[in-house]
Amino acid sequence: MLESYYLLVPAVVALATILITKRAALSLLLASVVGVLILHSGNVLLASKGLLVDHLFPSISGVWHIGPIIFTLILGSFAQVLERSGGFRKLLEMLMGDGSVSEGAGQRRALFSTYGLGCLCFFDGLANAILVGRVARPVTDALRVSRQMLAYVIDSTSSAVACIAFISTWIATQLSLIEQGVAGAGLGLSSAELFIRSIPANPYCWMVLLVLWMVIWRAWWIGPMRKYQLEVVPVSEELEPAGASLGSVLWPLASLLVAIPGVIFLWQDGDQWSWRNAFSSSAVPQAMVVGASISLLVACACFPKQGRAELGKHVVDGAAALLPALLVLVFAWTLGSVFKELEVAQSLSQLLGGNVALPWLPLAVFLVGAVTSFLTGSSWGTMGLLMPLSLPVALELGAEMPADALGAYLPMVIGAVFGGAVFGDNCSPFSDTTIVTALATGCSPSSHVATQLPYALIAALAASLAYAMMALGLNPGFSTLAIGAVLSLLVFALSRRSSAR
Repeated sequence: MLESYYLLVPAVVALATILITKRAALSLLLASVVGVLILHSGNVLLASKGLLVDHLFPSISGVWHIGPIIFTLILGSFAQVLERSGGFRKLLEMLMGDGSVSEGAGQRRALFSTYGLGCLCFFDGLANAILVGRVARPVTDALRVSRQMLAYVIDSTSSAVACIAFISTWIATQLSLIEQGVAGAGLGLSSAELFIRSIPANPYCWMVLLVLWMVIWRAWWIGPMRKYQLEVVPVSEELEPAGASLGSVLWPLASLLVAIPGVIFLWQDGDQWSWRNAFSSSAVPQAMVVGASISLLVACACFPKQGRAELGKHVVDGAAALLPALLVLVFAWTLGSVFKELEVAQSLSQLLGGNVALPWLPLAVFLVGAVTSFLTGSSWGTMGLLMPLSLPVALELGAEMPADALGAYLPMVIGAVFGGAVFGDNCSPFSDTTIVTALATGCSPSSHVATQLPYALIAALAASLAYAMMALGLNPGFSTLAIGAVLSLLVFALSRRSSAR
């Protein structure tokens, strides 16, 4: 094994470049180039050949690479078709009721309805921001809810929901990064099983949703948010006609929830059928593609007749919108392959020495991920950089552990990577989700960041305490629930249930 710490240079290059340029794909590619130059002792010819033949081309081959790429493109098209269908307007009108309530109660109803739409739009974070913002803004304007508050609701239910939803444009990327990180470890756990186990071990996303719920329920305006809520001026904005029925949204969403798990179950290997066996099957990537294709066909069939002339354009536009993100994914796979050949995980674990024990690794990973995503604004870039580093380090630190004990720590590390990545999506001024949310709701990105940051920091602090509890040996689910209960009590005690006025 190459033991020199200079093998960590590609990781440092990736982090430094992404901080400077804010371009995740470029940073991951540059780090891969530096890595292969180290592998080939600076020989440019051999390094260029090695980069393409040994790392880049293999990264776009195989079912666990091709499958996620196709799935993500299809789900991008699905998101665009649903966004353009107009059915979410009908759904919001149904949730709002007849409007015969006080202003304060109307504000809460509107914000909770927006919260519900954000959770229902689980399949894509950016689609959530654009769609829900456009649909809810005229309603919240009429009820004198500040656009900064609307932006906070939408931003907090976009990436956080997409990150922990098994069916979203994120899942293929998440599963493929996990699969690459644990390949050859012999754990007996599939990437899907590890992902599902990581859901309760991702307290940041849960705390974001909990804090938001409490803020709406208790009208808990703190920091700059209070100023904007108290000074809001009502804006008159015409409601656009829905142009669609509820079925144009509900039937496609129902098909998405049924088709993907259904095909995964039906395509499982062996004769002993079970859900665990299904998600461990080698056919999971192909099954996800088929399930997503079925859902896209249902969405197209339910699309309003008067707009079908543009349907093909929506399908293409939706897929094209995710091409930049997929480029990040491919270069993340490439860098992970370079890391593996350089044996970076072994070098990093030696560098850490006794400073970070395996139980405390999730907390360290979450904090590093939160800082990285905030400074770069890239959740996918953060995942692409940290997952190939943190999972192999966890495997190295737990090399002497039984497989079942090690398998209990890996979901915490995975959840920490995802939670840290989402933090930047929530409140980084460089995040595409932050910027798109501000534009969709009609407020400035700077005011959106200023008003959301205090709440995101509270959620991050709560998540850090949950990881500390996990490090002390408590169950991830119990730790997350316990911190959530304490946080709810604190917010309840510090707030006063009233209208925003």
